[in-house]
Amino acid sequence: MNLHRTAIAAALAAAILSPCAAFGAGYSIYEQGAAVLGMAGAATASVNDASAVFYNPAAMTRLEGKQLYFGGTWLSTYTSFAGVEPFPGYGVTEAMKTGNFFPPTVYYVNHLNKKWAYGAGVNAPFGLGVEWENPLMFTGRERVTKADVRTINAGVDVAWAPNDQYSVGVGYDALFAGVELHNIMEQVVPGGGGAKLNVAEAELKSGYKAGQTWNAAAMWTPQPEWKFAVNYRARAHVKIDNGDATFTQIPTGSPALDAAVAAALPPAQTASAVLKFPAMLSLAAAWKPTPEWTWEVDANQTRWSFFDNLQIEFAKNPAIDQSISENYKDSWRVNVGAEHRLPGFTYRFGYYYDQAAAPDSSVTPLLPDANRHGATIGLGFKLGKAKAWTLDWYNLFLFVENRSTNGQNRDGYNGTYKSYVNATGLNLGYHW
Repeated sequence: MNLHRTAIAAALAAAILSPCAAFGAGYSIYEQGAAVLGMAGAATASVNDASAVFYNPAAMTRLEGKQLYFGGTWLSTYTSFAGVEPFPGYGVTEAMKTGNFFPPTVYYVNHLNKKWAYGAGVNAPFGLGVEWENPLMFTGRERVTKADVRTINAGVDVAWAPNDQYSVGVGYDALFAGVELHNIMEQVVPGGGGAKLNVAEAELKSGYKAGQTWNAAAMWTPQPEWKFAVNYRARAHVKIDNGDATFTQIPTGSPALDAAVAAALPPAQTASAVLKFPAMLSLAAAWKPTPEWTWEVDANQTRWSFFDNLQIEFAKNPAIDQSISENYKDSWRVNVGAEHRLPGFTYRFGYYYDQAAAPDSSVTPLLPDANRHGATIGLGFKLGKAKAWTLDWYNLFLFVENRSTNGQNRDGYNGTYKSYVNATGLNLGYHW
């Protein structure tokens, strides 16, 4: 019997390489601080809270005293799909379950002296969360029904400012990642005219495994009203070698077919692969025309071309090992934002354009990568008698362009995806 035993390999490859339902092109999560996100993420040069640990460690020398900044983002995702011929066909519509996620952030910055500062942070810079409705009936169920890629990043940074104009920073990051994936295996019914039945559910889960990477940043303040900055976060590898792959048979009601499936079903076994997290380069310019106003423009390149292919290996069935070609391309994101400080509060706003990284052939139900337009608003308040507390809020309205596979999908699952994301975040800061 020709059971589709490679289904889990293909689905695992898609899960590791497909984009995140949340924020940026690919599966990066650039939203790491509410004040910065109120300006649509345009704050690499002007960041003035402890989230500088992520956005620009060189800026830590410009912060006052000790600072603690923590919170997170609540985001909701909405995605639908309309099929085309030949598969899954015109008139076929599918929907993802509304996704709700909460990536947290914690940052701390302190000073050794006037010239030296250090900081630490914990965040989730990458992620994936996908679950399609009616998994046993979903037309893309052979590819995926549910997927979850989780990351936790713990980093430490140090910065040095030789004078008031220049500062530099470097850091080390330990990145932990884990995977969970579900999909349905189907079998053509003998004599059934090409009809298929669900015969098994494939599931893969892994614990967190560690990788490591580094970052570096610089800032230049030629005049009080101008700041220029660059931040580079290097790529990382995380080897998943503890994945538990299990295959649970689904009875079809046909004794002969069920017996054949049971004989051909792969045994439970471990699977391994390398998760690849790309490098990001950020260039920024901030302008402060008055003490109350700050404007900034950022350009961010994410080097997704790092994903050319992925090797999947199975411990007991090397015959189903796969090398999946993805051919992602480097993508650009442009952020423009502003902040206006008033006596009682600060308001912020901004816009960004995020370029898709995946070619048509790699657009899958794992998450259809597409160009994105984000509009943000935000508010900030200083609290307490000494104004030592800050409370920052933002909301992101993320409009995702419709994305068609244009008949090019590598798995033959073609159609058009529509998505929308709303995110709101809150951070509380304290300095002393």
